Amino acid sequence: MTLATDTVATLAARLRQAAGQTQATAPLSDTYPDLTEADAYAIQAELLRLHGGVRAGYKLGFTSAAMRQQMGVDHPNSGVLLANMRLPEPRLAAGVLIQPRVEPEIAILLGRDLHGETVTPEQVAAATAAVLPAIEVVDSRYRDYRFKSVDNIADNSSAARYLLGAPRVLSDCDDLRLVGVLLSIDGVAVDQGLGAAALGSPLAAVAWLVRHLSIRGACREYPMPHSSWRPRSSGPIPKGFR
Repeated sequence: MTLATDTVATLAARLRQAAGQTQATAPLSDTYPDLTEADAYAIQAELLRLHGGVRAGYKLGFTSAAMRQQMGVDHPNSGVLLANMRLPEPRLAAGVLIQPRVEPEIAILLGRDLHGETVTPEQVAAATAAVLPAIEVVDSRYRDYRFKSVDNIADNSSAARYLLGAPRVLSDCDDLRLVGVLLSIDGVAVDQGLGAAALGSPLAAVAWLVRHLSIRGACREYPMPHSSWRPRSSGPIPKGFR
């Protein structure tokens, strides 16, 4: 289906209100079961317009095969990171998000524009200015994280906050496919993962992003695509946990 412009605006406003009031809402697909990806990205664009702020980069969702299988899709999705989503320190105030969860990420800073429907991981590597460890705080605006892929796209791929670590030159890094992470909550290990889980490589994930944006007519405009190997997220973060 193709939603009318006023319907797109209404649904984006609903998501914006859910975030502003820290009150989760029902998935949009409950009311619009034939919602398409094109509709969802149109809602996302309007939601970002309502948010305002400076666009700082992109994020990817569903980069792992397990997550795509769970969601019943064969490709990832993308969202936009705003400058005001960046945390200045590793601390998040309680009550500002609905149901935050943390996920370890690999952030890739590009030194020059990339565009085109045939971009390769090798071209991404050549354009990479830096690689940064990152933590993403996701926050679905849907109750209990119950949503379809199109709902997640409309909700800007659950983007909420992010924290960046120290940048490193790609040539000084180990093979990103083999970079591992251990996710712990209050000192208790809850998951682990490898960079290879992100479409085979974080560089391949960014190449997918560039191709995806080019196909949509939204070529890379911001300096920091955000690539994830995404092990299982932490679950709800109780106040005071680390």
